[in-house]
Amino acid sequence: MLWNERYTKGLPSLDIPDPYFLAMYEQFPAPGRALDLAAGTGRHTLYLAERGWEVSAVDFSEVAIEQLSATASGLKVRTICTDLAEFVMPENNFDLIILYYYFDLPIFPAIIKALRPGGLLILKLAIERADNDQVLPLLTELEQLNYQQRPVKHRGVAEGLFRKL
Repeated sequence: MLWNERYTKGLPSLDIPDPYFLAMYEQFPAPGRALDLAAGTGRHTLYLAERGWEVSAVDFSEVAIEQLSATASGLKVRTICTDLAEFVMPENNFDLIILYYYFDLPIFPAIIKALRPGGLLILKLAIERADNDQVLPLLTELEQLNYQQRPVKHRGVAEGLFRKL
């Protein structure tokens, strides 16, 4: 599997929290329950857990989940190795959901249902083009707190912070 190979070799760029994530984190309330989807080796999972959050981290790479489990020893982290297309999210369960670079349309209704009222979604997604809004129509049930699309190389990136009312 491609991702297992990449995680075995190491991905230093995925060891530290994303700058957009850090900027949005300043707006978060006191620690609660978080869900990190497509968590990889857990750069955001670990950041939150070290600050008192109880975090469930989901990824389909066995190598990434094994690395995260070892690094998260002693922290409130639950690791789940599964394909996100098959993962069943408990409803009204999370104060924060993180979605980085996993853009699959069927997952968005489940994310919205999994957030508690007042819960936050922070996302960063690769999109086809920066001038084509593919993300906002999927999140009309959430309040938009921060959102931008910008070009990156031959595609675009969408970044956003949303709250469930």
